[in-house]
Amino acid sequence: MNLDFLPEPEKIESLFDAFINRERVEEKSRYCIKNTSEPKKISSGEDKKIVDEPSAYAELMALTGLTNVKEAIQQQINYHKIMMMRRAEGKQTPKRLMHLILTGNPGTGKTTVARLIGRIFRDEGILSSGHLIEANRASLVGQWLGETEKKTSEILKTATGGILFIDEIYSLTEPDNGQISTRDFGMKVIDTLMPYLSNPDSDVMIIGAGYPDKIRFFLKSNPGLASRFPTILDFKDFTIDELMHIAKGELKKYDFIISDEAEEELRKLLEKAVKIKNHGNARMVMTIVNNYMIPNLCDRLVNSGYLKDSGVADSSLIIKDDLPEFNVLFPLSDVVRGRIGY
Repeated sequence: MNLDFLPEPEKIESLFDAFINRERVEEKSRYCIKNTSEPKKISSGEDKKIVDEPSAYAELMALTGLTNVKEAIQQQINYHKIMMMRRAEGKQTPKRLMHLILTGNPGTGKTTVARLIGRIFRDEGILSSGHLIEANRASLVGQWLGETEKKTSEILKTATGGILFIDEIYSLTEPDNGQISTRDFGMKVIDTLMPYLSNPDSDVMIIGAGYPDKIRFFLKSNPGLASRFPTILDFKDFTIDELMHIAKGELKKYDFIISDEAEEELRKLLEKAVKIKNHGNARMVMTIVNNYMIPNLCDRLVNSGYLKDSGVADSSLIIKDDLPEFNVLFPLSDVVRGRIGY
């Protein structure tokens, strides 16, 4: 800064002002640098975020099959986005119940999807936190008068902002000679749930899951209960091609590959397995891969002296011998034993 043109007192004053301004800038710079380097404080409730959490929507779309389920969830997202735009413009928007019933056999992905729905709806602003609380008859029904209402209310409070997922929800209505038993405490659970099921502003989404035929009985257990669950999503059994896709995806996740001969043998095994009632769908595939194929590969390599001669790089190929025998996988199946009778 050239100050030669200024008188001596003014020159000194200007130098002093420049010094003060420089100090302020440097102090501000130090403050900004310090704050950007500090980790962000995480508070409780809706501010809590998981760092680097993968997109739940992307996880849902990457799941094998479940086309009808994905379409239904996408419709909910689209509806919410448009309603948010309309509210921002000052327009009135309808309120509707969003509780779900998920029907399907074991291993079709009901619990997995319920967890993803919570995270997706949190990201879209439909639910305030999106966490999922899992419950069943044992955690909801008490042993004496008044305990059931208390347990259910406490779980509902914990689930507020997210999802209350009740697996085998039909177990709350035990049939007595084909009729609803009014003496069963499970009915008290339903009575406690009803105000939440009826209120679109309750900030808790209730999702029930179970077998289709038993769900029908459950929805008839209380007048108006069916209308509180406006959407029923049917999780269909996976096809053979879908089961094969799940198996190869699980192997790929851990850097294993499967030989063509082993892949053909696995398909034959699955074609036989799906004839068994409640065979387990994706859960069965995970069992085959993680409890049989990979452990069998390890046994084969160790027993053949592989560890002495090779490195781990050659331990990734699943061959036909690594697949389990059908009677080992399903030792009690009628397909193995043959039907007994006259």
